[in-house]
Amino acid sequence: MILVVDCCIRGELSATKRIYESCMGAVAKGAQTEILKLCDENISPLTAEDIVLRDRLTQEGSTEHTLMKYALRFRDADEIVIAAPYWDLSFPSLLKVYLERVSVSGITFGYEGSDCVGYCKAKRLFYFSACGGFTGGRHYGAEYVQALGRMFGINEFHSYTVEGLDIDPSKRESILENGIRNIIDEINSL
Repeated sequence: MILVVDCCIRGELSATKRIYESCMGAVAKGAQTEILKLCDENISPLTAEDIVLRDRLTQEGSTEHTLMKYALRFRDADEIVIAAPYWDLSFPSLLKVYLERVSVSGITFGYEGSDCVGYCKAKRLFYFSACGGFTGGRHYGAEYVQALGRMFGINEFHSYTVEGLDIDPSKRESILENGIRNIIDEINSL
């Protein structure tokens, strides 16, 4: 199963959504997908009480509580796709909140002595993004997701960003279409 984490805040108006949806055939190659639309989830930052409860549940080995659901789904996915627009040098805060809920010691990662070990089943993590301007070669959101993926044991990371969409509105559509074609070609060559 491929877990798709959709953080496309603008919904159907999102260029990022169009990119990842257009590329899913190349990624999935017929595999079953599960789409998690973060905007539809009642997800909020962890509170001090949540962290205490989560730590207690982890120590007890209890995974049935709702606090563990995102981490379990992430850990058990065969592949993961994250789609989020390039905002303020990274991504929308909703994705950070989700990733904090995924980062559960004992579920998605753990420690063997002083070494961090990832427990995720996924072999590949794809990150799709759109940018109205240009990243300047530094997409801190993609870099963060890649680092977190490594911590979770997912070492194969593929990041795709279509840039320059808002510079000249008359070129937006052609830039988007060309970007999508290029991404699909890259994915098919993996």
